[in-house]
Order: sequence, then structure tokens, then C-alpha cells
Amino acid sequence: MEHEPERSAPAKAPPRQPASAFSRPYAPGGEAEPAPAVGPPAALALTVEEARAAIRAAGGDVMQVGFLARAYQRQREEEPESRETAAARKRLSDLVAKRLKDRKLLEPDGRFELLEERPPEADSA
Repeated sequence: MEHEPERSAPAKAPPRQPASAFSRPYAPGGEAEPAPAVGPPAALALTVEEARAAIRAAGGDVMQVGFLARAYQRQREEEPESRETAAARKRLSDLVAKRLKDRKLLEPDGRFELLEERPPEADSA
């Protein structure tokens, strides 16, 4: 008797995006279960890590996002108020928005807002 190879369970579909403006579906702990949306949201507000998780979950490449995120972080530590820091943030935000649109996680003419990481002490409050 031959044994059939075990079949793995089908991959879970990524959660649907809520239609509310500036939703944060990939935030740690998530939000309350939203009603299923018809399509991608028109606006999202995510941290870099939330955006990377969303893009990765949708099968996208996040390597370039990581490089630009580290460049922005270094620039922000060295000169937080400089034009170079603002330019690095804009490059990162534009790339994340493009990746989200490419993976249909954001409407083609949708808006993306890059949120700053929460400070560690805010987590314990």
C-alpha cells in the first residue's frame, strides 16, 4: 500500500483592508474586525515595520524598503531637522506607497502616510 503525501493546508488569504481612511490593519494587535471592503483603501497610515509586513504578506519584495528605512533612520539620528532627512523620508514614503499600490494594498491614486515608530516607553504605559 502506498501512502499519499500529506497535503498542506491552503495558505490563508491576507486580511481584507478596511475602507476607512488611514486604517492600520497591520498594527501590532490589529484593530477590531472591519467589515469586508470592496477593494483596497484610498488611504493608509503605517509605520515602516507595518508596511514591510503588509508588503511581505502580499508576496512583495521589501529589500529596497529596508535599505531606504535604514538610510532615513541614520539621517534622522544625525540631523533630525535637515533637508536631507526630509528628502530621505520622502523617498522612503514614496517607495512604500509604490510597493503598496503594486500589491493592490492601496488604491492606484491612494494616499500613504508614513508614521514614526512608537518609542519603547509608550509600549509599557
